[in-house]
Amino acid sequence: MTTLLRIKKLTLFLTSFILISLTGMNSAKAQFDGSGDILLSGVNDANLLLKEYLRPFGNGFGADLNSGWVNSARPYRTLGFDLRVSVAGAYVPVGDRSFLVDNLDFENLQRVDGPAESQTSFGDNVPGSVMGVFANNPISNFPQEVTRFTMPQGSGYPYVPAPMLQLTVGAIKDTDVSLRYSPTVTMDDFSVSLFGVGVKHGLNQWLPGGALLPVDLSVQVGYTKLSSNFGLELRPEEGEDIYNPFSGTPSLWDDQKIDFEATGFTGNLLVGKNFPMLAVFGGVGFQTSKVSFLSPGSYPITGFNPDFDFMDQSEETRQRIIEQIDDPIDVSFNAENTVHALAGFRVRLGFVALSGSYTLSNYPVYNLGVGISFR
Repeated sequence: MTTLLRIKKLTLFLTSFILISLTGMNSAKAQFDGSGDILLSGVNDANLLLKEYLRPFGNGFGADLNSGWVNSARPYRTLGFDLRVSVAGAYVPVGDRSFLVDNLDFENLQRVDGPAESQTSFGDNVPGSVMGVFANNPISNFPQEVTRFTMPQGSGYPYVPAPMLQLTVGAIKDTDVSLRYSPTVTMDDFSVSLFGVGVKHGLNQWLPGGALLPVDLSVQVGYTKLSSNFGLELRPEEGEDIYNPFSGTPSLWDDQKIDFEATGFTGNLLVGKNFPMLAVFGGVGFQTSKVSFLSPGSYPITGFNPDFDFMDQSEETRQRIIEQIDDPIDVSFNAENTVHALAGFRVRLGFVALSGSYTLSNYPVYNLGVGISFR
């Protein structure tokens, strides 16, 4: 088999691998679709609930972005390169897979049925709490349930996935530069784009007798930014006792979506050894990340109609009314991962390289990759 044919086959494999990975992300995104009902609770309570529900995604994705930068401690020689696709999976701790809704300080919500323990986005795939939205009835002047919704289920698996495509090229002075990039990829109502840059620099050259050391020492830093958005669909509640003043403009609800942005920065001190076919490495480092969710668009919620008149049979005086809230969600997560340890390997089979690493932190991350490598 010619080298050109091998590269062609590997390119097809990498392309398929990327598509499979993005499909996995889209599947994870599907867990958030049901969270749109949370917006029925109004701005403050919705933000409170979504912060609990999405917490493992925010922390896990931040940890994913800071993993998989290196597959050896030794930088690539000048013009040597490594092109690989990898998939990271952050492990969600047991304590972040569920939360107690009764412990939250709501303004308008009460649990009216179902378990007190509700699942987060990467918790168990089981029914969640049934939440009632309460408001002051203008007739009785007492709180009364307006509507209710069921908290969404978890994904059923405790791993937050993230695919990466990365090119590393050797520069000068025992330094290599890594680039992560993906143009905006769209699947149905889901899109994602990625950019990142990293640098690894060998330290042996600066140490007395460093060239004689049996191991390679290096320092590495990396920054990654991922942007994504996916559509939501929250339509006005219907009922004989509900007045919808927006019934003539259904397109008002068409631009609902979640804008998601994640950034990560990591720095690592590495030690490792390269053998003819195998490279092993370990190290310690630190990381920071921030993940944010915004919800541009208009959303319908149900409230009591201040013009309610049970003697009047007109539509405008029904007991409940549809109200409009705009851009209700603004939720962000700063890293719960700071100091970490990592270890990994790379196996070279000709120009094909298989790699793997493990990062030990509050959200441990497994990373597996495959690509083309020339030193």
